[in-house]
Amino acid sequence: MPTEATSAPDNRGLRLAVGVGGHFALAILLGWPLATICTVFVTLFLQAPGPMPPKAIKGLFMMAVVFLTASWVISSALSPYPVAFLLGLALAVASAFYWSTKGTGMLAVVLALMAALMLPTLVLTSQKLALILVIWVPLNLVLAWLWTVAMFHLFPPTPSGVAAAQKPPAPHHDPSRLVWRMSLVTIPFAFYFYLVGSGALVTLLFVAILSQQLSAATAAGPTVARGMLKANVLGGIAAMICYELTVIAPLMLVALLAFATAAFVFARWFVSGRADASLAGSGLTTTVILFGGSIAPFGDDADVALVDRLLQIGNALMFVLIAYVVVDAFFPLTPDPKAKTKRRPRARLRRRTAPS
Repeated sequence: MPTEATSAPDNRGLRLAVGVGGHFALAILLGWPLATICTVFVTLFLQAPGPMPPKAIKGLFMMAVVFLTASWVISSALSPYPVAFLLGLALAVASAFYWSTKGTGMLAVVLALMAALMLPTLVLTSQKLALILVIWVPLNLVLAWLWTVAMFHLFPPTPSGVAAAQKPPAPHHDPSRLVWRMSLVTIPFAFYFYLVGSGALVTLLFVAILSQQLSAATAAGPTVARGMLKANVLGGIAAMICYELTVIAPLMLVALLAFATAAFVFARWFVSGRADASLAGSGLTTTVILFGGSIAPFGDDADVALVDRLLQIGNALMFVLIAYVVVDAFFPLTPDPKAKTKRRPRARLRRRTAPS
């Protein structure tokens, strides 16, 4: 029906704006551990066509518990031995990337990369913070899921809205070649990160995620990169505007209203139907990370931290782009050999059944 078709995009937009804006307000007011990460999970969940089934969130929760706990235990045991620690780190990163080629969801891949990269590095600096990550990331997953289920009931999905949220199937490439490409980009950076002793964990995770997203992009790589840069820059600008408004009028209400306005702007972009509408979620996620971290109760020197985080994202993007220029020269993409073998029997069957 025409009314359904026109209301579906607005329904998705309202769900995203109200869901993310409302949860951000709760996260700032209540301030439980890693509340900003919980809002990031909400942002990811609300971009889906429908709520995640209970069975799926149960599996995701168990996955987070197992991955993070195992990473914490192994990293703590290997931390006194630098060579063994780096070898374990490389193996964990390669395993996470291999797992991503098996059709695993993006959020599960992010959790695996957090366990492979962020947690081992955090173990070296603070066992207490690492333990908080192990405990509260799985709990925040469940809290985010409960909130998004409520949002999907408040703003129920419609058939046209579900169709608009569907993504085209990804092209098939050789999984082993993809793992090599992602590992060659991420693992050297992780080693450098460890040797330098940098504390910019956001940069490390962004390099891994961007490497995974750009691994299957050759000719489209610059286009994809420009889109990511656009989303992150716009998200950073929105975070800076929100922060400056909060500095001018240092009231919690001003901060929450500023972020709510940004959430509605990104939600409007999300349902605009434009070719770059899918970037709105990334932009909103960047705003959550930057602005949420800058006004957290335990945040010091927030203005400098905000600019630093934005620079970290830009540096991660530039590193991945330059690295893939080199990797493309030595390890270009190849089609998935299994995909070829699956098509041949069907072609033979069509020839046999064709009328003579």
